[in-house]
Amino acid sequence: MTRTEHARAALRARIEKLDSQIGLALERCGEDEVHDFRVAVRRLGQALRVFADLLPGKEAKRMRKALKPALDAAAHVRDLDVDSELLVRLGLRADHPLLAKMRSDRERGALAFLGQLYLLRSQGVPADWLDRLALLRESEEDAAAHARALLPPMASEFFLAGRKAALKPSAAAQLHAFRLSAKRFRYTLEIFSEFYGPVMEKRIGQVREIQGILGRRQDCAVSMRMLEPAASFDAEARQVMQALERRARKLEAEFAQYWRETFDGEGQERLWTRYLARRSPARGAAR
Repeated sequence: MTRTEHARAALRARIEKLDSQIGLALERCGEDEVHDFRVAVRRLGQALRVFADLLPGKEAKRMRKALKPALDAAAHVRDLDVDSELLVRLGLRADHPLLAKMRSDRERGALAFLGQLYLLRSQGVPADWLDRLALLRESEEDAAAHARALLPPMASEFFLAGRKAALKPSAAAQLHAFRLSAKRFRYTLEIFSEFYGPVMEKRIGQVREIQGILGRRQDCAVSMRMLEPAASFDAEARQVMQALERRARKLEAEFAQYWRETFDGEGQERLWTRYLARRSPARGAAR
C-alpha cells in the first residue's frame, strides 16, 4: 500500500465516521453523542495533520478550522455533563442552585452545539470532503515504511514530555498539555495500527490509560473553576471544593506512579521505539 492509498482510506473512514456522529448528535444530543462527536473530530483532525503534506496548500488546516466552532461548543456541553455528575458524586446536593444553573447552561449550550452541527450540514461538512480525497498528491512511498519513520521519534518526544510532566504532576498547565499530547499520540498510533501486530493494541491501551487519568484530573480542574465562586460563601460548595482538590492530588499521584512504574519503566522507551521501527511481518507469514 502506498502512502497516498493509506491516507485516502484513513481519511475516508474518519470523514464517514464523523458524518455519522453528526447525524446521531442531531437525533439525540445526549452525553454519549456529544462525547463520540468530539472523539470523531479529534481522530479526523489528527489524520489531517499526519497527511497534511499530501493535500494541496493549507487544505488540511482549513478543514480542521471548519470543525473548530462545533468542537468548542461540544466541549462546553461535555464539561457541564461530566462536571455536574462529578459534583453530585462528591457531595453537592442534587437541588443545589449551582447544579440548577448548570442544567440551564447545558440546555443553552446544547442548542448552540446543534446550531453548529446544522451549519456544518448546510455547508456539506464533512460529507463533501470525500470528494477532496481526489486532490491527494500521489506518493509511491510505502505506507508501512512511512509509519516506521514517523512513529519512533514521535514516541521519543512523548516519553520526554511525559517525564517532565511526571516530575511536577501538580503543574496543571503542563499536565493538561501532556494530556493533549497523549491524545495526538494515541490517534496517530491508531492511524498506522494496521501495519503492526496485536501488541499495538496493548500499546495504544497504555496511552489511553494515561489519557484517562489525566482526563479525570482535568475534569477536577474544570469543576473547581465552576465551583469556586460559590465556595467563597457556601459551606457545602466549599466542602465539595476540598473534595475536588483531594481527588486532583490523588489523580496526580496515580499518573506519576503509572508513568514511572509501568509506562516509563526500565527499558520501555527502547522497546517502544524498536517496536515502532520494526518491519511488519508478511501477511501470509502472520496467518
